[in-house]
Amino acid sequence: MKIIKILLILLWRIWFFIINIFLIPLWAGASIPFLFKEKYYPIAYWFHQMWARSNLFLMGFWYFLEKDQEILDKNQQYVIISNHSSIMDIMLIYSLMRNHPLVFVGKAELAKLPFFGFVYKKSNILIDRKNLSSCITVFKKIENKIDSGKSVCIFPEGGVPKPYIFLDRFKNGAFFIAILKKIPIIPFSIADIKTKFPSFSIIKGKPGKIRIKQHHSISTKNLSIKDKNNLKEKCFNLIKSQLEKFEYEKWN
Repeated sequence: MKIIKILLILLWRIWFFIINIFLIPLWAGASIPFLFKEKYYPIAYWFHQMWARSNLFLMGFWYFLEKDQEILDKNQQYVIISNHSSIMDIMLIYSLMRNHPLVFVGKAELAKLPFFGFVYKKSNILIDRKNLSSCITVFKKIENKIDSGKSVCIFPEGGVPKPYIFLDRFKNGAFFIAILKKIPIIPFSIADIKTKFPSFSIIKGKPGKIRIKQHHSISTKNLSIKDKNNLKEKCFNLIKSQLEKFEYEKWN
């Protein structure tokens, strides 16, 4: 029985790669003509959202969103942060931030993937965390994207942490940028996907509901760089507390 279950999960994970053989050329490919001029990026972003939402649907995922009462300003850029446990986090953020075209700050290795790498590189900001000069260049690119009217999504854990780590300590980048550019932070707490589509194992996972909390935006208008660590701790504790609440609800 256990072998059958593992085989079914393997087939389901293979299904993810099969559907993206079609979805990436369809949606990501269609976005390419709109990636070369900043004013057309919202059109490209719509195609990226279709890619993300198609993946979630075809993999059998749906999300239940809980959020604080707040109407986001369509003309305001935001720094979006979230815990990070799976590639599906990216697709969820795309799906949730429909009215705020954003770019992700992600690892440079993804740019090496055929075809997808080109679209990823043109759309987002790549960082090589082992290279200090790359990190400095990235901050300038993020500033330019914000100045052009885009929001930015940064996973402050700096990548997907080891499976035994509940929530890894946050790095400084997202909070430095938010304070520097005086734009609000929107924290998301994403539960369930760590076990339903884990990055650390291809023989674990299953379709199902993903619980998400969109926290109230946090203003940085009156903050200075010296407040960076306090802001970072505030966001860390906010997300951690909500994830613990999700865990408690799961088992009670």
